[in-house]
Amino acid sequence: MPIHFGTDGWRAIVGEAFTQERVAQLIQSFCELKKKFKEVPIVLGYDRRFASDRFANTVAEVLLGNGFSVKLSQSFCPTPVISWLTKEKKALAGIVVTASHNPYYYNGIKFKEPDGGAASPQYTQEIEERFAKLEKKAFKIKSLSLEEGKKLGRLQYFDPQSAYLKRLKSLVDFKAIEKIPGSILVDSMHGAGSGFLKSLLGKKIIEFREEENPSFGGVHPEPIAKNLSKTAQQVLQHQALMALATDGDADRIGALDEKGLFVDSHQIFSLILRHLVEVKSWKGTVVKSVTTTERIRKMAKYYGLDFVETPVGFKHICQAMRQAKKPLIGGEESGGISVAKHVLERDGVFSGLMLLEILATQKKPLSKMIKDLDQQFGPHYFERLDLNLKEDKKKSLLQALKKGLKPSVKGRRLEGNNFSDGYKYYYDDGSWLMLRASGTEPLLRVYAESESPQKTRLLLKTAELLLKKF
Repeated sequence: MPIHFGTDGWRAIVGEAFTQERVAQLIQSFCELKKKFKEVPIVLGYDRRFASDRFANTVAEVLLGNGFSVKLSQSFCPTPVISWLTKEKKALAGIVVTASHNPYYYNGIKFKEPDGGAASPQYTQEIEERFAKLEKKAFKIKSLSLEEGKKLGRLQYFDPQSAYLKRLKSLVDFKAIEKIPGSILVDSMHGAGSGFLKSLLGKKIIEFREEENPSFGGVHPEPIAKNLSKTAQQVLQHQALMALATDGDADRIGALDEKGLFVDSHQIFSLILRHLVEVKSWKGTVVKSVTTTERIRKMAKYYGLDFVETPVGFKHICQAMRQAKKPLIGGEESGGISVAKHVLERDGVFSGLMLLEILATQKKPLSKMIKDLDQQFGPHYFERLDLNLKEDKKKSLLQALKKGLKPSVKGRRLEGNNFSDGYKYYYDDGSWLMLRASGTEPLLRVYAESESPQKTRLLLKTAELLLKKF
């Protein structure tokens, strides 16, 4: 059975396609591709999912068996820790055992390139092809126990918090953050971000869902509105200034304002971009995915910054940032934001700290800052629908769109489209609608944005009516 990398790593259901044997085979394929670089260490980490630590041990044993040196996290850690350490230690690669925000019964593997950024499509394609080649011949797995690796000096353990948190402190106005007059709620959604901001800010942080729970409490560890209703209650109960929420491996961010109202990734991206330019006076290229708010394009133009739009998947954003002469920031609809001065990869913990710096310097409630954004750049209301569709129905719809079927909306005229990754339609009032098959889950995703909640819901309704024809 072949292995396929989606928009963000390889993911599969544990006990079915994701097994110790297949993980070992995948890593053996990687080792054979990189065997000329054995003298360069590899950084390895894992999230809090069921058996992630054991899968990470399997990864380490195969790396050691193939002659590589391994720096292994001594406990669970956010994916961005591995990204940053890969860059900091000049490692050959970073490897993380995680399925990010997927349901609890999934697990996966992410690879990071030497700059800490997401593995490019070419990078993962080479691994896929080597896996397929070895599978035909029958795999010969080389393995060495962790105990032996340690004796040989090729296995070292590291604390995932100390150096990483020191790095984050150096990038923000930490003294201003410490003076914030109130508490901040942090919801790690039972994921790998648990304890990190608490270690930095102590009593100022009220933790929620910080304990280990292999089923994530029955909620997908994705920081979107429908998964944060209990978090909103906690904000009101504790009278917190805001809530920060990170996903399963803490590379994505979500937030709630002081009223417990959801602040989506588009607003967070916009706030951070404005802060970097207007307060920190940083400049550079701005990168966004095709499903991310058009406000970012408008802001880049307003500030006179270069702008690039990419297909969905942070690997594409990362590639665009690598290719930019001077990258500033990259972001995606699902809550992943990279600030280039830190690392060319998403970091939910750092994004949370950036929001706290903004709160500290603006000295305004988060809800007021969102209103200021709307006044400065115009209101933008975004929504996404995730639809479970039978494969044949999904294929029929996408085929019809490819052949020219257009979602018409009463009172609006189609002005253009973008079929680079899915089917995106632009209307004459500045609104847009997009339909796209997920690259990480068996879903059809529908995205819409306009200047009002009512207009956005009408766009989603248009898509739902379109689906009923199939």
